[in-house]
Amino acid sequence: MPMESISNNAILLPTDVERQQIFYFLQRLSSVTAWRRIFEYYKAWADCTENSVREADRQGWADRTGITESDYVLILKGLAHCEEGVVRLGKGDKRVFKFDANGEFEMASRTLSHWASMKTRIEEGENGIDEPHTPLWTEFKTTLTALNHAWQECSHQILEPRYVDEPALTMYNSWLQDKLKAMPFPSVLPTVPDPLDNTFVRTNEYTPFSGIWEPIEAVPKKTSLLRLFSDDPKPQPPFKIMGAMNYLLGGSRAPQIDIETAEESMSLDTTWRLLWRDDRYDDGRVPEQEQSYRFMQPKTEPAQNSSVALARETMWGESGSAVPSGGTWLLEFDLTTKIVLQKGQKLPLHQGREVRWVLAESRVA
Repeated sequence: MPMESISNNAILLPTDVERQQIFYFLQRLSSVTAWRRIFEYYKAWADCTENSVREADRQGWADRTGITESDYVLILKGLAHCEEGVVRLGKGDKRVFKFDANGEFEMASRTLSHWASMKTRIEEGENGIDEPHTPLWTEFKTTLTALNHAWQECSHQILEPRYVDEPALTMYNSWLQDKLKAMPFPSVLPTVPDPLDNTFVRTNEYTPFSGIWEPIEAVPKKTSLLRLFSDDPKPQPPFKIMGAMNYLLGGSRAPQIDIETAEESMSLDTTWRLLWRDDRYDDGRVPEQEQSYRFMQPKTEPAQNSSVALARETMWGESGSAVPSGGTWLLEFDLTTKIVLQKGQKLPLHQGREVRWVLAESRVA
């Protein structure tokens, strides 16, 4: 449908406050702080996998366990890609968000996606697993779920999709309105930039810079034979917004936008205006703003078949180490074995050998 045939008033558009919120959360989800946090969840999952494989081998269950050594190797490869992505992002390289050879996070997501799907199939009975001979299966699922929730909170709005003809990832609709209401925001939101020296890119043209771009109404690209040799006029203020701003990646084609009216939703070509060029971390520094970032996922999830739930931020400890937090601690490879310690007390041996313990929190059965 041609842009000029749509009334601008008919399109659902964000309010001024919602524009500030969208700008802030796109900065947050694309930050190195967000992806370092995701890496920590990935590492917790990989550590759990290692301990499961080690315990299965110790028990002589290597040929029966549902989490094999080859699974662990693939998870380690995913972890390595995630770590490389975080390192490169911390140096200012935004190409790690792309779906190509530079896309470290895309490569890290493949094993995660496989196991998230496998977990669902096992729980629904489509696939089976020898759970009695799969050490730490409950722990494995808990750390996997935590990682998957943290990953999806950020990836859905930031990582480049596989197919280049997909519309922009962030669409303004009732779903986004509800999400914004539930998101944590500071009491004073940063002002959305209004640059004087404007940069524009049309759908299917290559985006020159990574950053936050906003779709605006503009004169369509000229197609008349009589005007082929004249330049297209640049959009002039005041700019009419046509949808939600998005985080676009430099070197990728600018996408269409999805819009909603009272009657329907549709995809349209558009002109994108650069609001904020993402040059964070080029100097090796993390902006002070990131110290206040808060995230929605993961939420605390009860450990199955247990009277305790793992703490929101997984905390581990080795035998002989003083616990940084009092509470109930579970034996890593047997969540039914638990002890209660005060802060500063030391974690004990188990059956005469050093083990790892995980902090848990009580819940009502």
